[in-house]
Amino acid sequence: MELSEEQCSWLDAGIEHFNAGRFWHAHEDWEDLWKSLKGNASQELIDGVQGLIQIAAMLLNHERKKSRGVSSLWIKSSAKLEPVIGGLFGIDVASLYADCEPFHLDVDSFSLNAQTVKIKQQS
Repeated sequence: MELSEEQCSWLDAGIEHFNAGRFWHAHEDWEDLWKSLKGNASQELIDGVQGLIQIAAMLLNHERKKSRGVSSLWIKSSAKLEPVIGGLFGIDVASLYADCEPFHLDVDSFSLNAQTVKIKQQS
């Protein structure tokens, strides 16, 4: 599916915010994209964007040391991202998934730094 110019701007802004560690802002940008896709894209793509939103929220919860939020958002995001693990709008979902997986196991010590997680483009 080809994204509109506006949809591309939401996707790109979300990636920029995410990579700068501004997870709330990334969540907001991607929510606009997600809403615009509803009814206009496959359920897999809609769910994939929702998975990105949930990953950003999970990392924000990790920074705030909210173990319940981290755990529940990991479960939800995993279900949404696994079908698009091969990539979503140029995003290397497999790499993002692998980089985020340790965070749901870190809810006892909160020793990991969410700011180290970056979205990479597919090669």
